Amino acid sequence: MTRSYSTKALKKNMVYSTQDLARIYDVSANTVTNWTKHGLRKSDKQQPHLFRGAVVNAFHKQRRMRSKTRLRPGEVKCTGCKLAVFLEVETLTERIVGKGTHMCFGRCPECGAHVQKITSQADRDYFVALRNPNTTVDSLHEEFREDLGGVGKDEEIYPPSVSTANDRLIYKWQNYAGCYDDKTVDRHLSAIRLMEEILGGKPFDQLTSHDVGLVREELKKSLLAVNELQRSKSTVAHTASHLTMFLQWLLKQDGYKRLPRDLPDYLKLPKSVYSASLTKQKRPYPTLDEAETLLREMPARSLKDQRSKAIFAMAFLGGLRADTLASLRVCHFDPVKKLIIQDASIVRTKNGKSLNINWFPIPKIFGDVVTDWVSRLEALGIGGLDALFPSEAILSSGEHVDQSQREPIIPTGTKHVVTEAFKVACRNSDVKYTPHSARHMLAAERDARPLTHEQRKAWSEAMGHEKEQTTDVHYGRLTDERRTELFRQIFEGKSATITELSDEAKIKIIDLVLEEIK
Repeated sequence: MTRSYSTKALKKNMVYSTQDLARIYDVSANTVTNWTKHGLRKSDKQQPHLFRGAVVNAFHKQRRMRSKTRLRPGEVKCTGCKLAVFLEVETLTERIVGKGTHMCFGRCPECGAHVQKITSQADRDYFVALRNPNTTVDSLHEEFREDLGGVGKDEEIYPPSVSTANDRLIYKWQNYAGCYDDKTVDRHLSAIRLMEEILGGKPFDQLTSHDVGLVREELKKSLLAVNELQRSKSTVAHTASHLTMFLQWLLKQDGYKRLPRDLPDYLKLPKSVYSASLTKQKRPYPTLDEAETLLREMPARSLKDQRSKAIFAMAFLGGLRADTLASLRVCHFDPVKKLIIQDASIVRTKNGKSLNINWFPIPKIFGDVVTDWVSRLEALGIGGLDALFPSEAILSSGEHVDQSQREPIIPTGTKHVVTEAFKVACRNSDVKYTPHSARHMLAAERDARPLTHEQRKAWSEAMGHEKEQTTDVHYGRLTDERRTELFRQIFEGKSATITELSDEAKIKIIDLVLEEIK
Protein backbone atom coordinates (compact mmCIF):
# COMPACT_ATOMS: atom_id res chain seq x y z
CA MET A 1 0.00 0.00 0.00
CA THR A 2 1.37 3.42 -0.95
CA ARG A 3 2.05 5.72 1.97
CA SER A 4 -0.30 8.75 2.19
CA TYR A 5 2.62 11.14 2.57
CA SER A 6 3.93 10.30 -0.88
CA THR A 7 1.77 13.07 -2.37
CA LYS A 8 0.82 15.11 0.72
CA ALA A 9 2.30 18.62 0.66
CA LEU A 10 3.02 20.84 3.65
CA LYS A 11 2.74 24.62 3.71
CA LYS A 12 6.11 25.73 2.39
CA ASN A 13 6.56 28.72 4.73
CA MET A 14 5.64 26.94 7.95
CA VAL A 15 7.95 25.17 10.37
CA TYR A 16 7.13 21.71 11.74
CA SER A 17 8.50 19.65 14.64
CA THR A 18 9.11 15.91 14.54
CA GLN A 19 5.82 15.38 16.38
CA ASP A 20 4.00 17.59 13.84
CA LEU A 21 5.32 15.53 10.92
CA ALA A 22 4.46 12.26 12.65
CA ARG A 23 0.90 13.47 13.22
CA ILE A 24 0.36 14.93 9.74
CA TYR A 25 1.82 11.96 7.87
CA ASP A 26 0.48 9.37 10.34
CA VAL A 27 3.90 7.80 10.92
CA SER A 28 6.04 7.18 13.98
CA ALA A 29 8.75 9.53 15.22
CA ASN A 30 11.28 6.84 14.25
CA THR A 31 10.18 7.16 10.63
CA VAL A 32 10.89 10.89 10.70
CA THR A 33 14.32 10.09 12.18
CA ASN A 34 14.92 7.69 9.28
CA TRP A 35 14.06 10.51 6.87
CA THR A 36 16.83 12.63 8.38
CA LYS A 37 19.27 9.73 7.91
CA HIS A 38 18.24 9.52 4.25
CA GLY A 39 18.69 13.19 3.48
CA LEU A 40 15.93 15.28 5.09
CA ARG A 41 17.58 18.48 6.27
CA LYS A 42 16.83 19.74 9.77
CA SER A 43 16.51 23.49 10.35
CA ASP A 44 19.37 23.39 12.87
CA LYS A 45 21.11 21.03 15.27
CA GLN A 46 19.07 21.95 18.33
CA GLN A 47 16.42 19.82 20.03
CA PRO A 48 13.56 19.37 19.39
CA HIS A 49 14.28 18.99 15.68
CA LEU A 50 12.45 21.40 13.37
CA PHE A 51 11.86 21.23 9.62
CA ARG A 52 10.90 23.84 7.04
CA GLY A 53 7.80 22.87 5.06
CA ALA A 54 9.46 23.61 1.70
CA VAL A 55 12.39 21.36 2.62
CA VAL A 56 10.14 18.45 3.58
CA ASN A 57 8.17 18.82 0.34
CA ALA A 58 11.41 18.85 -1.68
CA PHE A 59 12.68 15.77 0.17
CA HIS A 60 9.58 13.73 -0.67
CA LYS A 61 9.55 15.00 -4.25
CA GLN A 62 13.17 13.95 -4.68
CA ARG A 63 12.42 10.51 -3.26
CA ARG A 64 9.51 10.04 -5.65
CA MET A 65 11.75 11.01 -8.56
CA ARG A 66 14.51 8.73 -7.26
CA SER A 67 12.19 5.73 -7.47
CA LYS A 68 11.79 6.35 -11.21
CA THR A 69 15.51 6.48 -12.00
CA ARG A 70 18.58 4.29 -11.61
CA LEU A 71 19.06 3.21 -8.00
CA ARG A 72 22.19 4.13 -6.12
CA PRO A 73 24.44 1.48 -4.53
CA GLY A 74 22.63 -0.07 -1.56
CA GLU A 75 19.27 1.40 -2.55
CA VAL A 76 16.18 -0.78 -3.06
CA LYS A 77 12.83 -0.05 -4.72
CA CYS A 78 10.09 -0.94 -2.23
CA THR A 79 7.00 -2.51 -3.79
CA GLY A 80 4.93 -1.41 -0.80
CA CYS A 81 5.43 2.35 -0.46
CA LYS A 82 6.90 2.76 -3.99
CA LEU A 83 9.96 4.61 -2.66
CA ALA A 84 13.68 4.12 -3.16
CA VAL A 85 15.01 3.26 0.30
CA PHE A 86 18.19 2.11 2.03
CA LEU A 87 17.68 -1.09 4.03
CA GLU A 88 18.37 -1.13 7.75
CA VAL A 89 21.41 -3.27 8.59
CA GLU A 90 19.45 -5.20 11.27
CA THR A 91 17.04 -6.59 8.64
CA LEU A 92 19.57 -7.15 5.85
CA THR A 93 20.41 -10.66 4.65
CA GLU A 94 22.30 -11.80 1.53
CA ARG A 95 22.49 -15.09 -0.29
CA ILE A 96 23.39 -16.57 -3.66
CA VAL A 97 20.54 -18.05 -5.66
CA GLY A 98 20.30 -19.84 -9.02
CA LYS A 99 23.49 -19.69 -11.06
CA GLY A 100 25.50 -17.51 -8.73
CA THR A 101 23.06 -14.59 -8.63
CA HIS A 102 23.57 -12.43 -5.56
CA MET A 103 20.40 -11.18 -3.87
CA CYS A 104 19.67 -9.15 -0.76
CA PHE A 105 16.56 -9.29 1.41
CA GLY A 106 15.28 -6.99 4.10
CA ARG A 107 12.46 -4.89 5.49
CA CYS A 108 11.55 -1.41 4.22
CA PRO A 109 12.24 1.19 6.95
CA GLU A 110 9.26 3.24 5.71
CA CYS A 111 6.32 0.81 5.50
CA GLY A 112 7.75 -2.46 6.86
CA ALA A 113 7.22 -4.39 3.62
CA HIS A 114 9.60 -7.22 2.70
CA VAL A 115 11.85 -6.22 -0.20
CA GLN A 116 14.51 -7.92 -2.29
CA LYS A 117 16.98 -6.97 -4.97
CA ILE A 118 19.54 -8.56 -7.27
CA THR A 119 22.73 -6.93 -6.08
CA SER A 120 25.76 -5.62 -7.93
CA GLN A 121 29.32 -5.43 -6.65
CA ALA A 122 28.72 -1.81 -5.72
CA ASP A 123 25.69 -2.86 -3.63
CA ARG A 124 27.74 -5.49 -1.84
CA ASP A 125 30.54 -3.02 -1.14
CA TYR A 126 27.95 -0.72 0.40
CA PHE A 127 26.63 -3.52 2.63
CA VAL A 128 30.17 -4.35 3.78
CA ALA A 129 30.73 -0.71 4.72
CA LEU A 130 27.30 -0.60 6.39
CA ARG A 131 28.27 -3.47 8.69
CA ASN A 132 31.56 -1.78 9.59
CA PRO A 133 31.13 -0.39 13.13
CA ASN A 134 33.53 2.46 12.30
CA THR A 135 31.35 3.72 9.43
CA THR A 136 28.20 5.70 10.18
CA VAL A 137 25.06 5.52 8.06
CA ASP A 138 25.08 9.30 7.63
CA SER A 139 28.58 9.29 6.16
CA LEU A 140 27.62 6.55 3.71
CA HIS A 141 24.60 8.46 2.48
CA GLU A 142 26.64 11.66 2.31
CA GLU A 143 28.80 10.03 -0.36
CA PHE A 144 25.77 9.81 -2.62
CA ARG A 145 24.37 13.30 -1.98
CA GLU A 146 26.17 14.87 -4.90
CA ASP A 147 24.11 12.82 -7.35
CA LEU A 148 20.42 12.76 -6.54
CA GLY A 149 19.38 10.35 -9.23
CA GLY A 150 19.36 12.80 -12.11
CA VAL A 151 17.44 15.43 -10.14
CA GLY A 152 20.43 17.66 -9.67
CA LYS A 153 22.69 18.69 -6.85
CA ASP A 154 21.60 19.49 -3.31
CA GLU A 155 21.23 23.19 -4.13
CA GLU A 156 18.61 22.41 -6.79
CA ILE A 157 16.53 20.32 -4.39
CA TYR A 158 16.94 22.82 -1.55
CA PRO A 159 17.43 26.18 -3.34
CA PRO A 160 19.50 28.87 -1.60
CA SER A 161 16.35 30.99 -1.14
CA VAL A 162 15.02 28.38 1.32
CA SER A 163 16.76 29.64 4.43
CA THR A 164 16.31 27.87 7.76
CA ALA A 165 18.26 30.27 10.00
CA ASN A 166 15.09 31.73 11.52
CA ASP A 167 12.96 28.59 11.61
CA ARG A 168 13.14 28.13 15.38
CA LEU A 169 12.01 31.72 15.94
CA ILE A 170 9.23 31.38 13.37
CA TYR A 171 8.07 28.14 15.01
CA LYS A 172 7.71 30.11 18.24
CA TRP A 173 5.78 32.84 16.39
CA GLN A 174 3.43 30.21 14.90
CA ASN A 175 2.43 29.23 18.42
CA TYR A 176 1.67 32.89 19.18
CA ALA A 177 -0.22 33.29 15.87
CA GLY A 178 -2.74 30.64 16.88
CA CYS A 179 -5.05 33.55 17.72
CA TYR A 180 -5.38 34.26 13.98
CA ASP A 181 -7.32 32.48 11.25
CA ASP A 182 -5.28 29.90 9.29
CA LYS A 183 -5.38 32.00 6.12
CA THR A 184 -4.23 35.06 8.07
CA VAL A 185 -1.31 33.07 9.46
CA ASP A 186 -0.35 32.03 5.93
CA ARG A 187 -0.31 35.66 4.76
CA HIS A 188 1.79 36.76 7.74
CA LEU A 189 4.25 33.91 7.13
CA SER A 190 4.48 34.85 3.46
CA ALA A 191 5.43 38.41 4.47
CA ILE A 192 7.99 37.19 7.01
CA ARG A 193 9.59 34.84 4.48
CA LEU A 194 9.69 37.68 1.93
CA MET A 195 11.70 39.81 4.38
CA GLU A 196 13.98 36.84 5.01
CA GLU A 197 14.48 36.36 1.26
CA ILE A 198 15.20 40.05 0.63
CA LEU A 199 17.83 39.99 3.40
CA GLY A 200 19.46 36.80 2.05
CA GLY A 201 18.42 34.61 4.98
CA LYS A 202 20.01 36.87 7.60
CA PRO A 203 19.21 35.78 11.19
CA PHE A 204 16.61 38.08 12.68
CA ASP A 205 18.60 38.54 15.89
CA GLN A 206 21.05 40.59 13.79
CA LEU A 207 18.48 42.93 12.24
CA THR A 208 19.38 46.59 11.85
CA SER A 209 17.36 49.62 10.84
CA HIS A 210 19.22 49.52 7.53
CA ASP A 211 17.95 45.97 6.89
CA VAL A 212 14.33 46.98 7.49
CA GLY A 213 14.90 50.00 5.28
CA LEU A 214 16.02 47.68 2.47
CA VAL A 215 12.79 45.70 2.82
CA ARG A 216 10.80 48.95 2.59
CA GLU A 217 12.66 49.95 -0.59
CA GLU A 218 11.96 46.56 -2.18
CA LEU A 219 8.26 46.98 -1.42
CA LYS A 220 8.33 50.43 -3.02
CA LYS A 221 10.03 49.03 -6.13
CA SER A 222 7.44 46.26 -6.44
CA LEU A 223 4.67 48.88 -6.57
CA LEU A 224 6.31 50.59 -9.53
CA ALA A 225 7.41 47.42 -11.37
CA VAL A 226 5.83 46.67 -14.74
CA ASN A 227 6.57 42.94 -14.92
CA GLU A 228 5.72 39.82 -12.93
CA LEU A 229 7.43 41.37 -9.88
CA GLN A 230 4.69 43.99 -9.58
CA ARG A 231 2.57 43.93 -6.43
CA SER A 232 -0.73 45.70 -5.96
CA LYS A 233 -1.25 48.54 -3.50
CA SER A 234 -3.30 46.25 -1.29
CA THR A 235 -0.64 43.52 -1.26
CA VAL A 236 2.16 45.94 -0.38
CA ALA A 237 0.09 47.65 2.31
CA HIS A 238 -0.83 44.32 3.91
CA THR A 239 2.75 43.02 3.67
CA ALA A 240 4.08 46.13 5.43
CA SER A 241 1.38 45.79 8.08
CA HIS A 242 2.14 42.11 8.69
CA LEU A 243 5.88 42.79 8.99
CA THR A 244 5.25 45.68 11.37
CA MET A 245 3.21 43.41 13.65
CA PHE A 246 5.90 40.72 13.47
CA LEU A 247 8.67 43.16 14.41
CA GLN A 248 6.60 44.48 17.32
CA TRP A 249 6.27 40.90 18.57
CA LEU A 250 9.96 40.18 17.91
CA LEU A 251 11.15 43.06 20.08
CA LYS A 252 9.41 41.49 23.10
CA GLN A 253 11.18 38.12 22.79
CA ASP A 254 14.12 37.07 24.93
CA GLY A 255 17.36 37.53 23.02
CA TYR A 256 15.86 40.16 20.69
CA LYS A 257 15.16 42.99 23.14
CA ARG A 258 18.54 44.57 22.32
CA LEU A 259 17.45 45.26 18.73
CA PRO A 260 16.65 48.90 17.85
CA ARG A 261 13.23 49.74 19.28
CA ASP A 262 12.20 51.75 16.22
CA LEU A 263 12.53 48.91 13.69
CA PRO A 264 8.76 48.80 12.90
CA ASP A 265 8.79 52.52 12.04
CA TYR A 266 11.10 51.90 9.08
CA LEU A 267 8.35 50.04 7.22
CA LYS A 268 6.13 53.09 6.76
CA LEU A 269 5.60 53.88 3.07
CA PRO A 270 4.92 57.37 1.70
CA LYS A 271 1.46 57.99 0.21
CA SER A 272 3.08 59.29 -2.95
CA VAL A 273 4.40 55.80 -3.73
CA TYR A 274 0.89 54.34 -3.62
CA SER A 275 -0.37 57.15 -5.84
CA ALA A 276 2.44 56.70 -8.39
CA SER A 277 1.90 52.96 -8.76
CA LEU A 278 0.12 51.68 -11.83
CA THR A 279 -3.59 51.07 -11.47
CA LYS A 280 -4.48 47.51 -12.37
CA GLN A 281 -7.08 47.01 -15.04
CA LYS A 282 -10.53 46.62 -13.53
CA ARG A 283 -11.96 43.15 -13.85
CA PRO A 284 -15.21 43.04 -15.82
CA TYR A 285 -18.50 41.94 -14.34
CA PRO A 286 -21.80 41.20 -16.08
CA THR A 287 -25.04 43.11 -15.78
CA LEU A 288 -27.95 41.28 -14.21
CA ASP A 289 -29.49 40.68 -17.65
CA GLU A 290 -26.19 39.30 -18.97
CA ALA A 291 -25.84 36.97 -15.98
CA GLU A 292 -29.38 35.69 -16.53
CA THR A 293 -28.67 35.07 -20.23
CA LEU A 294 -25.49 33.15 -19.40
CA LEU A 295 -27.40 31.03 -16.88
CA ARG A 296 -30.19 30.17 -19.32
CA GLU A 297 -27.68 29.12 -22.00
CA MET A 298 -25.67 26.78 -19.76
CA PRO A 299 -25.98 23.06 -20.64
CA ALA A 300 -27.86 20.73 -18.28
CA ARG A 301 -27.45 17.30 -19.87
CA SER A 302 -25.39 15.57 -17.18
CA LEU A 303 -25.17 15.83 -13.39
CA LYS A 304 -21.88 17.65 -13.81
CA ASP A 305 -23.56 20.22 -16.10
CA GLN A 306 -26.43 20.66 -13.65
CA ARG A 307 -23.95 21.12 -10.80
CA SER A 308 -22.11 23.86 -12.74
CA LYS A 309 -25.40 25.60 -13.51
CA ALA A 310 -26.43 25.50 -9.83
CA ILE A 311 -23.03 26.84 -8.72
CA PHE A 312 -23.27 29.74 -11.16
CA ALA A 313 -26.81 30.57 -10.00
CA MET A 314 -25.86 30.29 -6.31
CA ALA A 315 -22.96 32.71 -6.74
CA PHE A 316 -25.39 35.47 -7.74
CA LEU A 317 -28.21 34.39 -5.44
CA GLY A 318 -26.12 34.83 -2.29
CA GLY A 319 -23.08 36.84 -3.41
CA LEU A 320 -20.82 34.14 -1.98
CA ARG A 321 -17.08 33.93 -2.36
CA ALA A 322 -15.79 30.98 -4.38
CA ASP A 323 -14.22 29.09 -1.46
CA THR A 324 -17.34 29.53 0.67
CA LEU A 325 -19.56 28.43 -2.20
CA ALA A 326 -17.55 25.24 -2.79
CA SER A 327 -17.72 24.23 0.90
CA LEU A 328 -21.49 24.59 1.45
CA ARG A 329 -23.60 21.65 2.66
CA VAL A 330 -27.15 20.81 1.52
CA CYS A 331 -28.57 21.89 4.89
CA HIS A 332 -27.22 25.42 4.33
CA PHE A 333 -29.72 26.07 1.54
CA ASP A 334 -33.28 26.86 2.69
CA PRO A 335 -35.65 27.32 -0.30
CA VAL A 336 -38.68 27.91 1.96
CA LYS A 337 -37.23 30.87 3.88
CA LYS A 338 -35.13 31.89 0.85
CA LEU A 339 -32.06 31.76 3.06
CA ILE A 340 -28.42 30.70 2.70
CA ILE A 341 -26.74 29.79 5.99
CA GLN A 342 -23.04 30.63 6.09
CA ASP A 343 -21.88 28.65 9.13
CA ALA A 344 -18.19 29.41 9.72
CA SER A 345 -17.81 26.35 11.97
CA ILE A 346 -18.32 24.11 8.92
CA VAL A 347 -17.98 26.34 5.84
CA ARG A 348 -14.76 27.98 4.66
CA THR A 349 -15.42 31.69 5.13
CA LYS A 350 -13.38 34.89 5.14
CA ASN A 351 -12.29 35.87 8.65
CA GLY A 352 -14.43 33.08 10.14
CA LYS A 353 -17.62 35.07 9.58
CA SER A 354 -21.04 33.40 10.03
CA LEU A 355 -24.06 34.91 8.27
CA ASN A 356 -27.68 34.22 7.43
CA ILE A 357 -27.92 35.51 3.86
CA ASN A 358 -31.30 36.37 2.37
CA TRP A 359 -31.54 35.70 -1.35
CA PHE A 360 -30.82 38.83 -3.32
CA PRO A 361 -33.83 40.19 -5.28
CA ILE A 362 -32.78 38.95 -8.70
CA PRO A 363 -34.78 37.03 -11.36
CA LYS A 364 -36.60 33.92 -10.11
CA ILE A 365 -34.63 31.54 -12.35
CA PHE A 366 -31.53 31.84 -10.12
CA GLY A 367 -33.40 30.43 -7.11
CA ASP A 368 -35.24 27.83 -9.19
CA VAL A 369 -32.02 26.39 -10.64
CA VAL A 370 -30.49 25.82 -7.17
CA THR A 371 -33.77 24.47 -5.76
CA ASP A 372 -34.02 21.98 -8.64
CA TRP A 373 -30.42 20.90 -8.02
CA VAL A 374 -31.15 20.23 -4.33
CA SER A 375 -34.19 18.16 -5.32
CA ARG A 376 -32.01 16.14 -7.70
CA LEU A 377 -29.45 15.51 -4.90
CA GLU A 378 -32.16 14.38 -2.50
CA ALA A 379 -33.43 11.95 -5.13
CA LEU A 380 -29.91 10.49 -5.20
CA GLY A 381 -29.86 10.13 -1.41
CA ILE A 382 -27.72 13.21 -0.78
CA GLY A 383 -28.84 15.70 1.85
CA GLY A 384 -28.31 17.16 5.32
CA LEU A 385 -24.59 17.57 6.02
CA ASP A 386 -23.59 16.22 2.61
CA ALA A 387 -21.80 18.59 0.24
CA LEU A 388 -24.12 20.84 -1.76
CA PHE A 389 -21.77 20.52 -4.74
CA PRO A 390 -20.15 17.05 -4.48
CA SER A 391 -17.20 16.00 -6.60
CA GLU A 392 -17.80 14.39 -9.98
CA ALA A 393 -16.57 11.06 -8.60
CA ILE A 394 -19.26 11.12 -5.91
CA LEU A 395 -21.98 12.05 -8.40
CA SER A 396 -21.05 9.16 -10.69
CA SER A 397 -20.88 6.55 -7.92
CA GLY A 398 -23.67 4.78 -6.10
CA GLU A 399 -22.04 4.61 -2.67
CA HIS A 400 -23.92 7.66 -1.39
CA VAL A 401 -27.42 6.23 -1.68
CA ASP A 402 -27.86 4.87 1.89
CA GLN A 403 -27.19 7.82 4.23
CA SER A 404 -27.50 5.69 7.38
CA GLN A 405 -24.53 3.53 6.40
CA ARG A 406 -21.99 6.22 5.56
CA GLU A 407 -20.28 9.36 6.76
CA PRO A 408 -21.42 12.74 5.32
CA ILE A 409 -20.05 13.54 1.87
CA ILE A 410 -17.26 16.09 2.33
CA PRO A 411 -17.14 19.15 0.02
CA THR A 412 -14.21 19.55 -2.35
CA GLY A 413 -11.10 20.98 -0.72
CA THR A 414 -10.60 23.71 -3.33
CA LYS A 415 -12.71 26.23 -5.26
CA HIS A 416 -11.92 24.55 -8.58
CA VAL A 417 -15.54 23.44 -9.14
CA VAL A 418 -16.66 27.09 -8.90
CA THR A 419 -14.01 28.30 -11.33
CA GLU A 420 -14.96 25.57 -13.78
CA ALA A 421 -18.66 26.49 -13.51
CA PHE A 422 -17.92 30.06 -14.57
CA LYS A 423 -15.79 28.82 -17.44
CA VAL A 424 -18.74 26.75 -18.66
CA ALA A 425 -21.07 29.75 -18.35
CA CYS A 426 -18.70 31.97 -20.35
CA ARG A 427 -17.72 29.38 -22.96
CA ASN A 428 -19.52 31.28 -25.76
CA SER A 429 -18.92 34.76 -24.36
CA ASP A 430 -16.22 37.18 -25.48
CA VAL A 431 -15.77 38.26 -21.85
CA LYS A 432 -14.60 35.66 -19.33
CA TYR A 433 -16.02 36.43 -15.90
CA THR A 434 -14.54 35.21 -12.62
CA PRO A 435 -16.57 33.92 -9.64
CA HIS A 436 -15.89 37.21 -7.83
CA SER A 437 -17.65 39.10 -10.62
CA ALA A 438 -20.97 38.04 -9.07
CA ARG A 439 -20.23 40.18 -6.01
CA HIS A 440 -19.28 43.13 -8.21
CA MET A 441 -22.53 42.77 -10.14
CA LEU A 442 -24.58 42.74 -6.93
CA ALA A 443 -22.82 45.86 -5.65
CA ALA A 444 -23.49 47.64 -8.94
CA GLU A 445 -27.13 46.47 -8.83
CA ARG A 446 -27.51 47.98 -5.36
CA ASP A 447 -26.32 51.36 -6.66
CA ALA A 448 -28.62 51.18 -9.68
CA ARG A 449 -31.79 50.68 -7.61
CA PRO A 450 -33.79 53.37 -5.76
CA LEU A 451 -33.13 52.00 -2.25
CA THR A 452 -33.44 53.72 1.10
CA HIS A 453 -30.35 54.14 3.28
CA GLU A 454 -31.51 51.27 5.51
CA GLN A 455 -32.10 49.01 2.49
CA ARG A 456 -28.61 49.79 1.15
CA LYS A 457 -27.16 48.88 4.54
CA ALA A 458 -29.06 45.56 4.55
CA TRP A 459 -27.77 44.84 1.04
CA SER A 460 -24.15 45.45 2.12
CA GLU A 461 -24.53 43.31 5.24
CA ALA A 462 -25.86 40.45 3.12
CA MET A 463 -22.59 40.66 1.18
CA GLY A 464 -20.72 40.25 4.47
CA HIS A 465 -19.74 43.92 4.81
CA GLU A 466 -20.34 45.58 8.17
CA LYS A 467 -19.83 49.00 6.60
CA GLU A 468 -21.40 50.30 3.41
CA GLN A 469 -18.10 51.96 2.54
CA THR A 470 -16.53 48.53 2.01
CA THR A 471 -19.06 47.80 -0.73
CA ASP A 472 -18.64 51.28 -2.20
CA VAL A 473 -14.83 51.23 -2.31
CA HIS A 474 -14.08 47.67 -3.40
CA TYR A 475 -17.06 46.45 -5.43
CA GLY A 476 -19.09 47.40 -8.48
CA ARG A 477 -16.77 50.12 -9.72
CA LEU A 478 -17.94 51.92 -12.81
CA THR A 479 -16.45 50.99 -16.16
CA ASP A 480 -15.14 53.77 -18.38
CA GLU A 481 -18.08 53.24 -20.76
CA ARG A 482 -20.66 53.44 -17.98
CA ARG A 483 -19.05 56.56 -16.52
CA THR A 484 -19.14 58.23 -19.94
CA GLU A 485 -22.83 57.33 -20.32
CA LEU A 486 -23.68 58.74 -16.89
CA PHE A 487 -21.90 62.00 -17.64
CA ARG A 488 -23.82 62.24 -20.91
CA GLN A 489 -27.05 61.87 -18.96
CA ILE A 490 -25.93 64.55 -16.51
CA PHE A 491 -25.16 66.98 -19.34
CA GLU A 492 -28.58 66.27 -20.85
CA GLY A 493 -30.28 66.93 -17.51
CA LYS A 494 -31.40 63.33 -17.02
CA SER A 495 -31.55 61.54 -13.67
CA ALA A 496 -32.34 57.96 -12.79
CA THR A 497 -35.24 58.57 -10.42
CA ILE A 498 -37.99 55.98 -10.24
CA THR A 499 -40.48 58.31 -11.93
CA GLU A 500 -38.22 58.74 -14.96
CA LEU A 501 -37.39 55.11 -15.54
CA SER A 502 -38.65 53.37 -18.68
CA ASP A 503 -41.90 51.43 -18.45
CA GLU A 504 -39.95 48.20 -18.92
CA ALA A 505 -37.59 49.05 -16.03
CA LYS A 506 -40.53 50.01 -13.79
CA ILE A 507 -42.32 46.71 -14.53
CA LYS A 508 -39.15 44.74 -13.79
CA ILE A 509 -38.66 46.43 -10.41
CA ILE A 510 -42.34 45.95 -9.47
CA ASP A 511 -42.20 42.26 -10.45
CA LEU A 512 -39.11 41.71 -8.31
CA VAL A 513 -40.71 43.43 -5.31
CA LEU A 514 -43.95 41.43 -5.66
CA GLU A 515 -41.93 38.24 -5.99
CA GLU A 516 -40.12 38.97 -2.73
CA ILE A 517 -43.43 39.72 -0.96
CA LYS A 518 -44.82 36.35 -2.06
